[in-house]
Amino acid sequence: MKHTEHTPLFPRYAMNPNLQIFLNKNNLYHRIPTNMDNTYEDEYKEYYTPSSFPLITSICRPKNRYIFTLILGFFFIFVLFLILFRGNDEDFQIYPKMDEKPTESPVVVLEAQTLGVPKSAVKSALEKYLKSIDPQEAYPDDVNSVKPHHIRVIGAMGDSLTIGSRAQNVFDELQSQYPGNAYFTGMDAEVDGHLTIYNIFRVIAEETGSKLFGGSTGVGYGDNAGLDVAIGGMKSDNILNQATRLVQKIRENKEIDIEKDWKLVSLWIGTNDVGNLGYRTEEPIPVDEYKANIEKGLSYLKENLPRTIVTVIAMFPPQLLQEAQSILKTGKRPDSEERQRKRDVLSDGYRNASYEMQNEGKFNDKSFTVVVQPFATEYTDAYVDQQGNHNSAFYALDLFHLSKLGHAIIAKQYWQNLFEPVGSKTKRANFGDTTPEIYELDEQNSFIKTVGNSKA
Repeated sequence: MKHTEHTPLFPRYAMNPNLQIFLNKNNLYHRIPTNMDNTYEDEYKEYYTPSSFPLITSICRPKNRYIFTLILGFFFIFVLFLILFRGNDEDFQIYPKMDEKPTESPVVVLEAQTLGVPKSAVKSALEKYLKSIDPQEAYPDDVNSVKPHHIRVIGAMGDSLTIGSRAQNVFDELQSQYPGNAYFTGMDAEVDGHLTIYNIFRVIAEETGSKLFGGSTGVGYGDNAGLDVAIGGMKSDNILNQATRLVQKIRENKEIDIEKDWKLVSLWIGTNDVGNLGYRTEEPIPVDEYKANIEKGLSYLKENLPRTIVTVIAMFPPQLLQEAQSILKTGKRPDSEERQRKRDVLSDGYRNASYEMQNEGKFNDKSFTVVVQPFATEYTDAYVDQQGNHNSAFYALDLFHLSKLGHAIIAKQYWQNLFEPVGSKTKRANFGDTTPEIYELDEQNSFIKTVGNSKA
């Protein structure tokens, strides 16, 4: 293999003469190398032996080491100068400290809209009534003589609408039930934070020094739900079970006198009974079966829960709940005209069955009664706001259940219906009215209206 001579970095004539002779081994006067020659040989190898890192090798050669050492020294002095004379910490805040955690991005919480009424406004609406209360009055023993300050117990039965399903406090909450926001028993906030029937009665109890039981708080099912025994997805065939549970819970509370204390119980059922004419898959429950189911529950309450007023929310027209999603998105009712007609007929039938239970008399006596509240029975549209426009704020995110605002709006109109005479109650409430005020009571108009005290 032919030897390839490496080109020296400087000419041979610049070498030590002895090294030149040593390298020329074919020279006639070639001599035996001495120790000095060995030193030269090392220098030769250091200069001319190829390296894997020629640049580094050339820098580290004796001739360049001095320069390299000077550069490294100047660099060290420069760094030391920066450390010692860098100034105050305040001048270097742009450099993050190693022990500081990065600042987290702020979390944006979107609170759900609602309707609250200042406590002062509630007291103002009740002022004439509260002043008319005689501290020496006897506690009534007749259902037709009951006023709000006589109520000691508030309860509710029904389905997901009554337990507060989807009525979240913030938009990204994942819980299913919010009984603390429910229109009838909710008491998570005071009345100025969220309007409910219970919160209005709570103000009355505070003003009169009365006890009040049954309010619901928090999320989910459990003791926090108080006397709201409603269960999501239930139909009229579950009302007897709920009535049994309600009586049991009242009996378990030793502070309640089940025989003497007056009770106000709300009942709203039927939205799921429409079956496959709504969001479900099973056949609808016929009107006569719907009525029989509810009568079983009312009979149990009448036998086991004396001094009770059962207030029944009459079936809403389908446009307000079952059909709201379609109306809000398309401006039209869903399905064919035939299915719309069937839904209308069934809803009307359920509503009429409620009136029959009120008017037939078998649930009306001195210590028990049933009263229908029809405040939305003629509301044949999806929710419309104060400006006359469809507005989804009334609904939960599924556009079927009630939002927190929806519960407050229901409570506002429900309260008014309670004190309107049977036969003259509002049937198309102005749901768009979200002014922070409630229906006023006075000395003449402060009885919770029943069939008995509504007669001329």
